[in-house]
Amino acid sequence: MKLQKIFFTFAFFVLLVLLVPQILWAAPGEFSASQTVKKIYTVIDFESIFMNRRKEEILKALGEPDSKIQIQGKEVWKYNQMVKDKEQIWDQNIMFDFGRVNYIWSDQPKVKEKKK
Repeated sequence: MKLQKIFFTFAFFVLLVLLVPQILWAAPGEFSASQTVKKIYTVIDFESIFMNRRKEEILKALGEPDSKIQIQGKEVWKYNQMVKDKEQIWDQNIMFDFGRVNYIWSDQPKVKEKKK
């Protein structure tokens, strides 16, 4: 009886050693591909990190913007839900001039209308 317990305990640990690394290595790849989480910055952090940076550096850090528009001949990129300020999450606009960030500002958060 004691020999059987030792055998089953040994077999259990062998299976555990063989299966756990595969489970642990497979999980991060699956989650990272299906769930992309945006980092939420404070206004001060966002401006200090991205002000006076080149487009390529911002693309590398934040990825593609949610929209691109032209305002007064300057390119403006909009990132939705990027900045937390006054206990709300705001959109963030980045204006480029000569290939560098010229100005950064936050939009007012979208306010949901109350049903009457």
